[in-house]
Amino acid sequence: MRSLSVMQWNRPETPTLLGIWLLLIVGAKIGFHRMPRARHFFPESAVLIVLGLFAGFTIYEMWTVDLYLHPDLFFLYLLPPIVLEAGYFMPNKAFISNITTISLFAVAGTVINIFLTSCFIFACQNFYDFNITIVDTLLFSTVISAVDPVAVLSVFEEIHVNKLLYITVFGESLLNDAVTVVLYHSFHSMVRIGQAHLIYQDYTMSMMNFFLVSGGGILVGVVFAVLAALGVKWSANVSVLQPIICITVPYMAYLCSEIVHVSGILGIVVCGICMKSYVTGSMEERADITVKYTLKTLSSCCEAVIFVFLGFSIFSKDHTWDIGFAIVTVITCFAARFLVVFILSWIANKWRMQKISLRDQTIMAFGGLRGAICFGLVLTIDGEVVPAKPIMISTTLIVIVFTVFIQGTMIKPLVSFLNVKIDSTYDKSLFESCMEHCFEDAMCGVEAIIGTHGQYYWKNKVDKWNTQFLEPALTRQDMNRGRRLVKKLTDMTTDEQRVALLHDDVVELDP
Repeated sequence: MRSLSVMQWNRPETPTLLGIWLLLIVGAKIGFHRMPRARHFFPESAVLIVLGLFAGFTIYEMWTVDLYLHPDLFFLYLLPPIVLEAGYFMPNKAFISNITTISLFAVAGTVINIFLTSCFIFACQNFYDFNITIVDTLLFSTVISAVDPVAVLSVFEEIHVNKLLYITVFGESLLNDAVTVVLYHSFHSMVRIGQAHLIYQDYTMSMMNFFLVSGGGILVGVVFAVLAALGVKWSANVSVLQPIICITVPYMAYLCSEIVHVSGILGIVVCGICMKSYVTGSMEERADITVKYTLKTLSSCCEAVIFVFLGFSIFSKDHTWDIGFAIVTVITCFAARFLVVFILSWIANKWRMQKISLRDQTIMAFGGLRGAICFGLVLTIDGEVVPAKPIMISTTLIVIVFTVFIQGTMIKPLVSFLNVKIDSTYDKSLFESCMEHCFEDAMCGVEAIIGTHGQYYWKNKVDKWNTQFLEPALTRQDMNRGRRLVKKLTDMTTDEQRVALLHDDVVELDP
């Protein structure tokens, strides 16, 4: 077996081979996006897995070489660009407005899903050809509870589903990955101790470790977001350095979090979310565009490499299959996802003004695709303390293929069949933007009159604190309401002039 991380990098054949693979991936993506019928039924990740299947079959049959993705390469180099891109492009306003619901699904939902899956898998162990302990099932359930939103979000963006559904799935899947990784490390340490030697304090320490690791990751992310904002502000005269700062500093947040044993995913996600509002106020337009396209390109390449290696892994010679275990796992993952989504949606609707409809809940349940995080975590399991690791790897691949090809292909037809509410795609007028601000101020006044401190009161407090202290300190030009409205008016005027000029040119060209 040969790992990508131990290839001979001092020979020109290695980068040549990687270049050829990247070109094949680019070609597959171009072909996929030029076929509307294929895009209607299949997510992009399914196409990349198929490409890996064909490549893996060719390599294994002709050269008998067994390639696999090393876990260190995955977690240190391929994963950070993906989660940074997700955090940086997170719609901050919608995310903050729905943070309670998103946290409910990401934290409580993930924990409940793990325990439901673990209990059911352990209860059905008579159908397996091997023995498995309850601690091993908890570890494996944590691995397969990591949700990958890439395929679903690409469909959501194409058909413009409503904002509530989009931000709930987006935020839940992003925080779910962080929660899953933290719980994975806790359960993995319990597996190393051994089920027979576990005591009450071990469970207590695991719970405390969860909050410490999560809180530490958030703190590291905030600190590095401040450093990124200051770096971009101070490099205003050397704008070519600004994109480097926006990409390198969050990556350092991820690495430093891993070094001090806190959540690297939370660190880089929080850094991306927090720094965006401040770095855009200091960057030139060209630097801002460079950052956006660089993050999109890096994320797309890393996702493609991961899914291609998923296809490679299916043809590995080291698979150990257990049909009963695989069937039980697939059914459990599917059923637990639906049960958790429906129960938590019912709870969330108790306090939400905008309710999560039954149609949206169905799409959220179908949106629980497994992918990159799942595959990376199962490879890091210690085979010496978990003898069933080969079976877990093979079963994880089955779960990924099932969710990507079966659930992923059903998302778009299901959205059309259920007539899920679609978001209207139009740019707000200047009057609508002004009225939105007036409405928020009016609601803040109403809350002050009736003597309650609701969401508008706290939003107004945070906005004032941000405008008075943070933006002057972290940005070269603070983007308050007035400047945002002026910028919007300028952009609208520029667009109108561009359309008018193009229209005049067309009229002149007509005979």
